[in-house]
Amino acid sequence: MEKEPDKKYKTMKKIMDALEDILCSYQGRGHQSVYVDLDSRALFTSLIAYRQIQVENYRYDYDDNIREDEEARRIYRELTPQTRWRVGQHTQIEAIRMNALKQFASLGMPTYQGQIYYADTGSVLICGEILPYEIFQLFTDMPEVKKLYVFPYPFREGWEKPLYFSFEPTEAAREEMRKYVDKKLDEMFRIMREKSESLDGIIPKVNEDIF
Repeated sequence: MEKEPDKKYKTMKKIMDALEDILCSYQGRGHQSVYVDLDSRALFTSLIAYRQIQVENYRYDYDDNIREDEEARRIYRELTPQTRWRVGQHTQIEAIRMNALKQFASLGMPTYQGQIYYADTGSVLICGEILPYEIFQLFTDMPEVKKLYVFPYPFREGWEKPLYFSFEPTEAAREEMRKYVDKKLDEMFRIMREKSESLDGIIPKVNEDIF
């Protein structure tokens, strides 16, 4: 008979591996991993395991000819000036974003506030990679956000159709996220103060008048 700690470990490991596949699925330059930050990964995993964050997945039909879709082109073209995206480059990520935006066309025209944001539903759409700590920051800095949608890299082995995922935290989960972000900020300020004190006399003090 399987021991309870072993069963719990397997469950947590399964969630962690799934988060790596969902949140950090785009290879190449800038590729990240949820395993680089053990603390935030552990908290995010626990919140999901104890159902404080509701996770759902959705299948969708990826349109290889999305650039010919007038509605998708219009949304992408109107959103692009708010971002660093490029139009007409015919890159794979451009087509992935357009497919994602097409799925949410019924939610109206989004704005870009660091991420794609749909004000009417309080939804944020991610086409790319995002780490657990960045998710904590998002829900902390934007209390109006109710749900996060993540579109992983769609061309995955074993997937009949591509999937996207939603993450919806409870108020209790949001509070845990907020406390975590505050704790990390306090740690950062403490380290900055310590480093500043240790560098006194080595690095000249900045003349505030120059600013």
